[in-house]
Amino acid sequence: SLVSTIDLAPTVLALASVQVPNYMQGRVFAGPSAQPERPYVFASRDRYDTSYDKIRAARDRRFKYIRHDYVREPYLLWIPYRNTHPIVQELWDGFRERTLSPEQSVMFERRPAEELYDTATDPYELVNLAEDPEYQATLERLRDATTRWTNEVGDLGEISEMEMVRGWYPDGKQPETARPICVPIAEGAYGHSAIEETEVKGPALLQLQCATQGASIAYRRDGDPKDHWRLYTDPIRLSSGVNTIRAKAIRIGYAESATVTASVTVQ
Repeated sequence: SLVSTIDLAPTVLALASVQVPNYMQGRVFAGPSAQPERPYVFASRDRYDTSYDKIRAARDRRFKYIRHDYVREPYLLWIPYRNTHPIVQELWDGFRERTLSPEQSVMFERRPAEELYDTATDPYELVNLAEDPEYQATLERLRDATTRWTNEVGDLGEISEMEMVRGWYPDGKQPETARPICVPIAEGAYGHSAIEETEVKGPALLQLQCATQGASIAYRRDGDPKDHWRLYTDPIRLSSGVNTIRAKAIRIGYAESATVTASVTVQ
């Protein structure tokens, strides 16, 4: 089946009988609620480590289409981490010594604007069919599918990193995740207001909230023998006596919030 990485999360949720959120783009590919197979799967590559790149690709059951924007560059861009790998070092040695086969030497050549491979007859993708007149209809079909996909997902590859950063951080200032607020739920206290310190009658719960959309909240209890941060997912059940909870909020791309402390004495 044609399966994309984005299909894994909704499939696992469905297999666990958990409702799949509407915002997930993936399809359920296994189990009783499996959805129809995708006509295509798509892939992309942009900047990684020190090198800029832009590649978009589409694959149906038989053909793979690859589009390169950086046609002046070779396949092997400068990636220091990758260059520590023995296989890559051996390729470089062979390239220097002119001992590579034509198939191996492709890695050091400039890329074409487009590639098309028949994976049924050419599983190692060595014969580029993009300029073969016999495969022009297939090329155009996969090219159009790739373009439609980039439009649908809002491809940011056309925007420079500087523009993207300015959009994320107006005036160059990184936003900070809002501090969590602590809200007790107990007899006579039903989450009307946030607290830093209070006394309630048990049984009691403590809700944590953050005003920053998409943020996660981590918390820890004083006296916890494991003494580690936990991901907040449900109201915290408080024990009798003094409960001291420390919490902070985190969102990727934002600075972490300051840690807040709530002290709740449960009678």
